[in-house]
Amino acid sequence: MAAVEWSDALSIGIPQTDEEHRQLVEILNELDDAKRTGKGTRIMGDVLTRLIEYTVSHFESEEQLMEESGYPGFELHRKQHLQLVKKVGRFRDQFYGGGRRITKEMMEFLKYWLTNHILADDMAFGKFHTGRTADGSAPASEPVTSDA
Repeated sequence: MAAVEWSDALSIGIPQTDEEHRQLVEILNELDDAKRTGKGTRIMGDVLTRLIEYTVSHFESEEQLMEESGYPGFELHRKQHLQLVKKVGRFRDQFYGGGRRITKEMMEFLKYWLTNHILADDMAFGKFHTGRTADGSAPASEPVTSDA
């Protein structure tokens, strides 16, 4: 069973970002599988490193899109990304420096952060970027005015 199942509920409506999120979910699930099945620490370390690298790459892509679109929540969103990168870096350091194992705390944090960040923060940006309203529908068009 996967740690996080991708579904349309996680789609924010921006194809490139949704594809990146799917890939992040796959890497997280690979990490969880390595933990659950007792695969070697080398595999888990490689997957954890890939997760960190891919997350950084994804954040750069997402932040560029936010900046280009004039997203008002950009600075707060960037701070959230930086906090995650630092936290996962600490997990990586724990893995390589201490027990060389992925802890339950680490997996729960990553699953929680990934899904909740997508469902709340990224979804808000997706709605802003695509012009959707809070209920997911397209915004009403502006009324047409006449100069006559």
